[in-house]
Amino acid sequence: MAVYAAHLTRTLQGTPSVFQVTAQEALGSTVKPALRKLVEYLAAVYPDKLSWSERWYDELYLLLDCIVQYHYLKHYAASFSESFYGLVRSPINPNHEFNSGPRLPHNLEQASLLFLVGLPYMKDKIDKILERWREELDEGRLGKSKADQARKAAIRLYMISNFVSEVSKLVVLARYLTGKSLSPTLSLQLLGLTLKDAPPEEPDDNTWGDLFRNVLTGQFSSAVLSFRMCVSACRLLMERGAFVVQLLRWWESRAPAASAALPPPPPPQGRRDESRWLNACPICHQSWRVPTVLPVSGYVFCYTCISRHLRRSGSCPVTRLPASERSLVRLYLDL
Repeated sequence: MAVYAAHLTRTLQGTPSVFQVTAQEALGSTVKPALRKLVEYLAAVYPDKLSWSERWYDELYLLLDCIVQYHYLKHYAASFSESFYGLVRSPINPNHEFNSGPRLPHNLEQASLLFLVGLPYMKDKIDKILERWREELDEGRLGKSKADQARKAAIRLYMISNFVSEVSKLVVLARYLTGKSLSPTLSLQLLGLTLKDAPPEEPDDNTWGDLFRNVLTGQFSSAVLSFRMCVSACRLLMERGAFVVQLLRWWESRAPAASAALPPPPPPQGRRDESRWLNACPICHQSWRVPTVLPVSGYVFCYTCISRHLRRSGSCPVTRLPASERSLVRLYLDL
């Protein structure tokens, strides 16, 4: 009975706010696209040596994410983003008591790693496959064969499952806000876990300040560099780097609003060879399939051609003016 009461006390104390929960989720979804930009830049600068990294980026990130998340789950009982915001995972079921300090039970640790690393990787792969099928459906390339009908059914089923998943997340968060549930997210509820504020860490006997002070004063025999100091430095570097990534993404998101106040640029100059693009896509030079206009330049493209190009380069292929996929407008023409 005392063990159960102690468990309840530990669980209910320091319940994190919904702002902490949503912030750590936003941080977790920010790191991968930010690192992708870095990999794409390095692949463009060193195409002979690093072009393969862009092609295998998902697998490289899977390996890196698995190492980082396992380290944080093992030593801090939290994911990387949860630890950044000072949170720790705790079992709701009183039978799942911590066996060795702050560590999670082994089965919950492995299940948490699967939910943090394995399932997002599989979802990204499925999203890419279904995105390709949706493009084929929009272009009218899916016929009435059994394989095409199965693809159409898979698209509808996946859209329904995504809707159900998002509604379930909203319901779980609402129950958490009203105090009816201890789990703020759907994955934590499925694992039987909750979040709480992490306890303060025990101070290390050796610090970086002591190390630098001893080196500067010439007391080299007293200068100690411990493994825990190196780990804490790497952790601090990763967490501050994640904060910088969030800041840059916020700055990038507000760039369109800031540029809206600028005067409109002059219309692009016509090109001599644009006559061969009459009623044709400037990228594939074929008749339009799902005609789509890019407002920044006024040219009409195939939806698949221009969306892929914008995801890759972020500019109009004709005028080189900056553009995004969100600005595309579909045209309904009687071709």
